[in-house]
Order: sequence, then structure tokens, then C-alpha cells
Amino acid sequence: MPGLRPLTLVAALLLAGSATAQLVPEELVVESLPEKLPPHWVWVNDVAFFNMSDGRAYLIDADTGRFMGMVSGGYSHLKLGIDRRGDRFVVPGTYYSRGTRGERTDVLTFYATKNLEPGSEIILPPKKYSGLPFVGTSNLTDDGRFMIIYNFTPEQSVTVADLERKALVGEFETPGCALIYPVGPRRFMMQCGDGSMQLANLTADGRVTLGGVSKPLWDLDNPATERAVRISESRWMFFTFDSDVIVVDGSGDQPKVVEKWSLVGPKPDGWRLGGLQPSAYHAATGTLYAVMHQGGRETRKDPGQQVWVFDVRTRKKIRQIDLASPATSIAVSEDAKPLLYAAQFGVPSLHVYDALNGQKLRSIDQLGQTLTYIQPAPVGQ
Repeated sequence: MPGLRPLTLVAALLLAGSATAQLVPEELVVESLPEKLPPHWVWVNDVAFFNMSDGRAYLIDADTGRFMGMVSGGYSHLKLGIDRRGDRFVVPGTYYSRGTRGERTDVLTFYATKNLEPGSEIILPPKKYSGLPFVGTSNLTDDGRFMIIYNFTPEQSVTVADLERKALVGEFETPGCALIYPVGPRRFMMQCGDGSMQLANLTADGRVTLGGVSKPLWDLDNPATERAVRISESRWMFFTFDSDVIVVDGSGDQPKVVEKWSLVGPKPDGWRLGGLQPSAYHAATGTLYAVMHQGGRETRKDPGQQVWVFDVRTRKKIRQIDLASPATSIAVSEDAKPLLYAAQFGVPSLHVYDALNGQKLRSIDQLGQTLTYIQPAPVGQ
């Protein structure tokens, strides 16, 4: 096109191209998920530590490595409350009217697994614990009727929501004792500041009544952490700074220790349990998985490069899994062909292993920023 200036030439070419190539609008589709979580689907929670108002949880098909969906958890995202049927769940979240400031609203949001769309909401007292999530910060009652959420302001209390009526029951003081460890259909234990544990029961309408308090269950110079793992309806396994195992039963009038042993034996060589979610339990085989590393007491939250596997009945280490990457959180699926899930806080990857032979199967990368609590599909579906 002689005589045209460069800009005019470009415009002419663009006009000519638009006459022959039309942009085709992208067609949006909505996909449906299964009504219930398949055995090897897993939720991975991300507290979004570097922008904590944007916490979320990711749903992964661990057999294929596919990313199946995501839900929001707001500020200081806790773990999900997943119903044992696997078809619904609730998310406790905190939101501010101006994003990072303003009026605070705590809310419990209902979701259906089949579409991950937010449904009904229950407004909660604006006191939900804010920090990294772990097993005791929120839990459903075993019958799925109530959600119990730990509050720390620093006054300690719990909030109870009725999931059947989709209504708030109320806030209940738990002075000196913290967190929620279910030990029956409508019963839970709490850890107290002097090393004791207290029982609490829910009435038919969800009100909390405090029960018996144990004597101190561990030495204050070697206390148990809050990162326990449940091994039966009424029993939880706690771990001390020095990797002693203390099994606490909550079925009686007050919590009591029923077993005590060591992960590391008489010659620990500096080995100890560590991480944010450092243990997992496979109920069908009575097998404990523990993230281990070498270091002093001050390293008890550090990641581990090994997972030690124990037969809980004999208290013996039966094998060792050398991880491809260090982990701060692990979980295991509850089916007959279990998978071991592993992630490290600050590394955006979920690693999947065969839990029986330790073989690494796959990694799901570019998955959020600060992965914390891992939640496999529930049993009893």
C-alpha cells in the first residue's frame, strides 16, 4: 500500500483482518461433581499466610492429580467440617467489611459436594480462633448434628452451631481449657493449661455442659502438643516434645491415660516428631504414620524428610518412607488401598504416595501458597 504512513498501514491491516476473522465467544459450562467424595479425593487447606484474608481449600482427585475445585475460607482459614456421608460440608470463615479492616463478621457457610456452591449461612460470634489451623480448632460432632468452633480472644470458649436447624446455638465459656477433641456422638475433650484435660457434653439442643477434669496427664517439662490424632471413637493419641506417645481415653467420667510409649525408643539419636499435622492413622490396619526429623526440642514444628510407620498394637516401627520432599503435614486415606498425602508449609505442592509401600505416585504442583491441614474423604459413607 504505497503512500500510506506506518500507523495508517497498521490500522488498515487490522481492519482487513477483522473482516475475515471473527472472535468466537467462549462457551462457559458448569460441571457436576459426584454426590459424595470418592475415597481418593482429598481437601487441602491453604491459610494464605501472606494474604490471610484470602484463605481457601482445594479439592484434589489424588488418583489422577486433577484439581477439582476450590472454596473460600476468608481470614485465618480453618479446616472444613466434612460430614461423614461426604456429601456436604461447612466452612467457618472470618470476613471484614473493607477487606483487611472494618467490621468483622464470622460466618459458617454450607456447601454441597456436588457443586461446591455456597448455600445457607449461620452468623457466628466474631471470636473464632485466628491462626494456623490444626485438628482441634473446629470439629463436627460425630453424629454430624453440630459444629463446634474454638474461640480465643484471649478468653477461651466454644461456639456451637446446629447444622440441622441451620441456626446458632450459642457461645459457651471453657475457662482454662482449649480446643475440641470429639470422643463420642456429642462429647469432646479439651486440653487445659496445667496438663490436665476436661470433658464436655452437648445436650439434645446443643448446649455445652462441662464435665470431669483429669489430673495432669503429662509433665510440664515434657508437655504434649495440641497436634493429636484420633485412633478410635473415644481415644486420641497425643505426642510430647520428646516424641512420647500418650493415648487419652474420654469415655469415662474424666479423661485418663491408657497407654504411654515412645516413637524414638531409648536411643533417639536426635530424632523427633515435627510439623503442623505430623501424624496420620489408618484405622483398618491400626497403623500410625509419623513425620520425623533430627533436631532439638526447639525444632518440634520443623518439616521431616522421613515418615515412620508403626503398628500401634505392638508399638513397633514396621517400615520407613523416605519422602521425595520434606513435609509438615500428612494424612492417609481410609480405604483398603490407602494413599499417603504430604505437603510442606510454604511449598505449593501436594505429594501422593502409596501408603503401603512408600512409592511416590505423583505430585500436584502450583497449589496455593501455604498448605496446612489435609482432609481425606471421610469414612462411613
